[in-house]
Amino acid sequence: MSRECYLTGKKNLVVNSVTRRGKARAAGGVGRKVTGVTKRVQRANLLKKAIRETLNGKSTLKTVWLSAAALRTLSRGPHRSPHHSIELL
Repeated sequence: MSRECYLTGKKNLVVNSVTRRGKARAAGGVGRKVTGVTKRVQRANLLKKAIRETLNGKSTLKTVWLSAAALRTLSRGPHRSPHHSIELL
């Protein structure tokens, strides 16, 4: 199972970490210079939680990854669509 939010689809991002030296022009220097660019992983705020999923009247229990934003959404009540419902246990 991949680390991806079951509800929102949020997952880890690969981003650049930029290292700079020098003094900014606005602060009286000659400007900032880039001395290195390395890749890093920006991790999504995911937690493993148990949910009850109801599909066409049939209810199943699942353990899934949920983002903090999805947990706030589900704390207000079940997430519903026409034939589908998800709620926290």
